[in-house]
Formats: sequence, structure tokens, C-alpha cells
Amino acid sequence: MNELSHVLQTRYYANVPFPIKREQILEAVEAFFEFLKLPDPIKSHIDFSIAPKHRRGDVGFRHREGEHALYDDYKDFFHYHPDIFEKYGEFLKEQPIINNFLQKAAPLWEQTAKTVSDILHSLNIPGAYEKIFKTHDNQSIHILLRFLKYEWNASGKYLAKPHFDAGSFTLAIAESCPGLRIGSNPDDLESVEHKNEHAVFMCASNLRQVIKDPLYKPAWHDVIQVDETKIGQPCARWAVVAFIEALDVEALPREETHKFFKSVA
Repeated sequence: MNELSHVLQTRYYANVPFPIKREQILEAVEAFFEFLKLPDPIKSHIDFSIAPKHRRGDVGFRHREGEHALYDDYKDFFHYHPDIFEKYGEFLKEQPIINNFLQKAAPLWEQTAKTVSDILHSLNIPGAYEKIFKTHDNQSIHILLRFLKYEWNASGKYLAKPHFDAGSFTLAIAESCPGLRIGSNPDDLESVEHKNEHAVFMCASNLRQVIKDPLYKPAWHDVIQVDETKIGQPCARWAVVAFIEALDVEALPREETHKFFKSVA
């Protein structure tokens, strides 16, 4: 067993090299915040799916405000995928703010794809790489890059409720402040610290679509507010996260991905 396999099996996440400087990531985040200032019809114009069978194949802008009992969180996010440039080329020529944001997002997606490819080759699990990257019949690689702005809400502690992600893997690239906690269940969560030019890689709920080995387990995680000075501020936290899924599969239901969560008053 190599070191990466051991870390994933015992800590449920691993810090992996992600050679993009924080300054470049911050430029993309700043462009995202400029995008968020646009009128809703323009922000929401980009809207399609790279995986119609999967509830997390959506590309474009979303606003969430306590829409589901299992979420009940408050955030704006945008899912980036390079197919946008082919599908919305004419629109982007007329929207320099959106085009600027997407151009700055592109190298982060490209590095994500390379990082995930390197990880799967390092794990040396037969068929794993092919299940993510071997496309056919005009399929798109199912890697979505999420730019995320959390809003503070009065219910308090959780910015992201405890859950398993819906894909096969997750790569947490950057965040504005600490708050991410990872474990295998609610009893062993530990705070995670981002390292410079590294990202946090973890397995997600649909892991078995790619890796059958039961020693690998999905990472249960949440995001808590650790800075009380953010209470009442317009933005409690931002993050850049990538979701990676096997091709042509369905996600597990929300009742499974959020099964350990108990509402906290």
C-alpha cells in the first residue's frame, strides 16, 4: 500500500499537490464576486447538465436558501465546466464580466483534472482512471468546479450541514477561512487546514462506482463558522471545490448522503 492509500483509508482525506498559487485562485474568486453582482436573469442564463442522470451534473449559477430540510443552508454557487465555452460562446462575447470569471476559472478546472488523474494513477486501482476519464459518444468528463459564497444565517453553527458529497470524489481547493471538518461519521470529525499549493482530496458517497475496495470510505464532513466576527456580515465564507464523478451513473439519494445528520437548533 502506498502512502496516499494509507492516508485515505485512515484519515479519510489527503493533502495533495495543487500547483496554483493562492494569488491566482483569489483572482478567480474576485471575478466570481463580480459575477454575483449581475442581474439574476444574466447570472442564470448559463444552465445545462453534463450528466442528466445525476442530480449533481448541473452547470451554472444556483442560489440556495433553506430549500430542503436536509440542507437548510444559505449560499450562492456556480458550477464551472469547460463545455460552457462551446455552448455559450456568443453569449460570452456580450458578457465581459462573465467571460472574465470563466477564463480565470478555466486553469483551476484543468489543474483539477490533472490532479485527479495523478491521484488515480497513484492509487493504482484497476479501472478507476477509466471510469472518470474514458469518455465516449460525446460524453463530458464529470468534473464540476464550484465557486461558493456562504451567507451567515441566524440558525448559527453550520455553514454547510454535515453530509457525504454526491459524487465519487471531492477536491477542496481553497477557502477564505478555516471551518471544514472531515471524518468518517459525526464522532470522528477533525478540523482540516489547507496547505499552500495543495488541495484536500476525499472520497464521496458514490465512491463504489469507481473503487470497490471496502477499505476506502466516503468522507463525512461539514463546515462550521469559527469566526464570530463574520456573524451578520454579507459573506460568511467562500470556497472553491471540485466534484468528481464516474461517467454515466446516478447519485445516491439525499437521504443517504445526509444520513448521519441530526438537526441542531
